[in-house]
Amino acid sequence: MALCCVAARAEPAPAEGPEAPADAPAEVDAPAEAEDAPLPFTIDAREVYVSTASRTSQAIGDTAVTTQVLGRDKIEASGAENLAELLEEQPGLQVQRGFAGAGGAGVQLQGLDPRYTLILVDGQRVTGRINGVIDLTRFQAEDIEQVEIVQGPSSSLYGSDAMGGVINIITRKSKKPYESELHASYGSFNTADLSARTGLRRERWGLSLTGGWHHTDGFTLPDPERLEADQSTSGNAQNNANVALAADYSPDVPVDLRVGTRVDFQHRDVRGVLFSAPRANYDRRNLTRIVNATVTPEIRWSAPARLRFIARYAYFNDLLTSDQRGSDAMDSRERTIDQIAELTTQYDHTLDGPLTSHTITTGAQTSFEQIEAARVTGDNRRRYRYALYAQDEWLIAREPWVMLVPSARLDLDSQFGGVVTPKIAGRVDPLRWLTLRASYGLGFRAPDFKELYLQFANQSVGYVVIGNPELKPEYSRGFNGGAELRAREWGQLSVAYFHNQIDNLIATPTSLALFENGTTVFQYINISEAQTRGVETRAALRFLKHFALDGSYTFMDARDRSPDEDGVLQERPLPQRPRHQGAFRLSFHHQEWGTRAQLRGAVFGRQPFDTATLVEGDTDTVYLDPYLSLDVRVSQSFLKHFTVFVGADNLANAGDPNFLPIVPRSFYGGVTLRYWLDEPLGRPRRR
Repeated sequence: MALCCVAARAEPAPAEGPEAPADAPAEVDAPAEAEDAPLPFTIDAREVYVSTASRTSQAIGDTAVTTQVLGRDKIEASGAENLAELLEEQPGLQVQRGFAGAGGAGVQLQGLDPRYTLILVDGQRVTGRINGVIDLTRFQAEDIEQVEIVQGPSSSLYGSDAMGGVINIITRKSKKPYESELHASYGSFNTADLSARTGLRRERWGLSLTGGWHHTDGFTLPDPERLEADQSTSGNAQNNANVALAADYSPDVPVDLRVGTRVDFQHRDVRGVLFSAPRANYDRRNLTRIVNATVTPEIRWSAPARLRFIARYAYFNDLLTSDQRGSDAMDSRERTIDQIAELTTQYDHTLDGPLTSHTITTGAQTSFEQIEAARVTGDNRRRYRYALYAQDEWLIAREPWVMLVPSARLDLDSQFGGVVTPKIAGRVDPLRWLTLRASYGLGFRAPDFKELYLQFANQSVGYVVIGNPELKPEYSRGFNGGAELRAREWGQLSVAYFHNQIDNLIATPTSLALFENGTTVFQYINISEAQTRGVETRAALRFLKHFALDGSYTFMDARDRSPDEDGVLQERPLPQRPRHQGAFRLSFHHQEWGTRAQLRGAVFGRQPFDTATLVEGDTDTVYLDPYLSLDVRVSQSFLKHFTVFVGADNLANAGDPNFLPIVPRSFYGGVTLRYWLDEPLGRPRRR
């Protein structure tokens, strides 16, 4: 239950029905027009709409499930250039970065691995996981209007992968008759970010075009124990180019018809060096092309009601090359093509009475996925999925505010059959300044193609990893509950408890490995269990008009239960989960001066990491000492349209060459130019 996500209502009101756009946040003015020093963990006083928690648009102050929101103003104030950088500083979240050539940046929600977090763009599932992770550096900040985060099982509305929660990226859309933006920054490690955006808005249509180029040389963390032959890198070198075109149109017809469409393309070139003892260095390169196309027609009635159709196609093409230096014996080229076509139909209807109301959401989904990969063998490289879901947001009473939200979803998968995932959420506001929330739900993650049909052999080391077509989904049961106290003018406080129990976990246990012809054979099986639970507190305070301070503390107990050599489940701490984690932020904003400054920090307690030798089956646990991440940023606006900024990240120079590939201490600076018109070109202003 994130305190940062709830705006207090001026007075109780029914939840917004389908008459508000389901994927569009409230209008946001230029950053200079925002009020002085808004509480960093709160939503601005203006209305903000969210859609992730319920799949329908509603005012954030009316949600039954806590939703953490990062609006455009806060995205710009953070200085983040992509989603990974933005989420690194958010309380209660932990971004995990893979070493060069071994994957990207994923995020833990409530202590669950990144593969249990569902990533959405405008409510649509993102494809292209590498080693189970959707790389968050794919999503560039110039095209993000709002980020919505819902923690806890959300499979009752979204299906597979939403065991830990959902992160929904709302893309930018034109709001003014004419608007444009140019952004440029440069910093350490030759990190350069260039982006541009332009948009038009008319009475019945809107158009937006966004593009960017992003580069970094990557980095290598110093290691006194590094072997002389080791030339590995800690952070990837990247070249990313992205472009997106979005349009919407409301024709002049008797019904309220709206049609939206979006097409985006991304080209990524990610390079790193991996070292394999005793002396082999591998130059690894991921050359990735990603295309997404979505069409969204919808019809609205005055009931209020809405019928919405979403047709989507996603194409992910990744070529991984591995070049052994000094030899071609272990060189390899592996191409993975993942395509998804999906059709969603959703109907929303609000029944509003004098004392109570119901907002009913029903939907049906069908999708087709096909994968082409050298390591995925057999004829079962296609899967079909069908789903039905329903939810009732039942406002039982307005004084005091009492809400109950049951929901459920049925998923049918051609690979493993059917899964039913129900959820129940409730909210009570016994006082205007106090909100109590609780929810309990089931979640699941479907086995992916690799886990089902993988055939991978590393003959030089002497082991083979194979898939298992008999795998079943992983399941979770999750409870979330908490309280929020609001003193709207100067502060807020929240406390929350979460508990997740995961069963049927998919793993390749070394204790159950087979030995055939001198080769060790590992197979994916449903065998492990895990549990995460914890308490999170947050507080935010505004003082001296221009200053704001917020902080958070999270205690987490995360445990894994894996079988030993005798098949008995043994309990041990889950790796990369600190028991203690805190964050703080001191902000200054003077509207008349156009000055912003903030100091952000995160403290991570002692946390375990696993060191494993796959063939020998040995696993050791080492503990990383506590560390502090500290960032500072200052920006100054002038002449209304210009903003210059400078900043420094990781001032404490945290990081570990073996376990924690954090970008070392770095500095950056840049400029942003914004220009907009409140009237279309050629039209005289009204007096």
